[in-house]
This record gives sequence, C-alpha cells and structure tokens, in this order.
Amino acid sequence: MAEQKEFVLAGVVMKQQLSGEETNGTFSLFENRSGGQSKTPIHVHANDDETLFIIEGEMKALVAGKEQTIKAGESIFLPRGVPHQLMNTSGSPSHYMLLCTPSGFESFLAEGGHVKSPNEVVGPPTPEDIERLKAAAPKFGITLLPAW
Repeated sequence: MAEQKEFVLAGVVMKQQLSGEETNGTFSLFENRSGGQSKTPIHVHANDDETLFIIEGEMKALVAGKEQTIKAGESIFLPRGVPHQLMNTSGSPSHYMLLCTPSGFESFLAEGGHVKSPNEVVGPPTPEDIERLKAAAPKFGITLLPAW
C-alpha cells in the first residue's frame, strides 16, 4: 500500500486512499473532511467523473444549476462535462468519500492544492491558495466558472 498523502484544497482535507498508480489508472479514491465551512468553485471536469458518498454530516451540491443536499448514507454522481459545486455550509463537520474516474485527480491536488502539514489547522482558502488552484485547473481539464 502506498503512502496515504493528505492534501488541502478549497478548505477540505483530502486523504488519498488509492491512487491511479495503485488502480492501473481506473480510479482514485479520497477520504475527505470539511470542518464546517467549505466551498469549491463552480467548475467542470472534461476528463473525469466524481462520485461522493457521505459518511457523516452533509454536503450541498449545485449540479447544472440545481441545488441538492446529500446527507450521511447518501451518494451523488457528478458526470464530466456538467458544471458543479460542492459546499459545506452547515457549520458542522462532514466526512465523505470521493471516487474520481478515471484517475488523475491526485495530480491536480498536488499542484492546485498543497500537502497538509502535520499540525496545520485547515480553514478557508487564502488568496494564494485560490491563485494556485486557478493556475493548475486548466492543466488538468478543469474549467473554473465565475461566481465562486
């Protein structure tokens, strides 16, 4: 089993459970935690689909302009080519699994996010975090839309 790296992106801690290297490129799997206030930009993936399974708490998803709440024990599929945004606006922690098919999202995390430091307290993204995410996104087939 490879090292389980922890990344931070848009205020979410993303622990890599399986990389594309371990799955022959078929998928990447992440265990994610949001402390209670996090929000991704509205974005579109050209190359990969995402599936979430909520373990604890809840997340809101804006998918093609429609908002949904996903609670513990529920899943949502986010197909490539469809604009979406994930938010935790509950004020309570959420814990969820993220499956990316095919793999490759881990490369975006390494460039667009950052590796979590051992004692880092994760909060909202800084202006530097946002600029890094914006610069990396196009390299990995991710289009960021306005209104973040």
